[in-house]
Amino acid sequence: WLTFFDSEGRIVDSKALRKRIFYGGIVDELRDKVWPFLLEYHAYDSTYAEREYLMSVKKSEYETIKNQWQSISTEQAKRFTKFRERKGLIDKDVVRTDRSLSFYDGDDNPNVNLLRDILLTYSFYNFDLGYCQGMSDLLSPILFVMRDESESFWCFVALMERLGPNFNRDQTGMHAQLFALSK
Repeated sequence: WLTFFDSEGRIVDSKALRKRIFYGGIVDELRDKVWPFLLEYHAYDSTYAEREYLMSVKKSEYETIKNQWQSISTEQAKRFTKFRERKGLIDKDVVRTDRSLSFYDGDDNPNVNLLRDILLTYSFYNFDLGYCQGMSDLLSPILFVMRDESESFWCFVALMERLGPNFNRDQTGMHAQLFALSK
């Protein structure tokens, strides 16, 4: 892993790294370091210092977005149909997500609460897309690997940048993929 970096922390040959991962996989101990690159949260040409700065800025940005939905009063929520609907869907989905894993097992599991918080925050981050069933299944392995709320959120955001069209209500993303497969 370290052989792929230059002295300032840039990945020298991202294509070779991705090829190595494709054919050899990633050991568990490195996944939290590798996934942010693969998910395109970290740029391959970013330095150690740039990534540290990015993580600091993004942690603050995440907290700001999270505080937006956390500050909604019960009275406000009564007049905010989209929020109530999305919160209801997320609350239903997270308790069904990967409960066979000890990481998510048990009542009042703090990791299930983190999953819920990240998804609610994402629904505020991306108002247009909001929340769709299945997103909890995409976020779950990211949170399991990253073990950090903010980092998990931004990796999920990067993943959804690529997968988001698959969740559009008009299904244009799915239709485009199916059309490409039919060729």
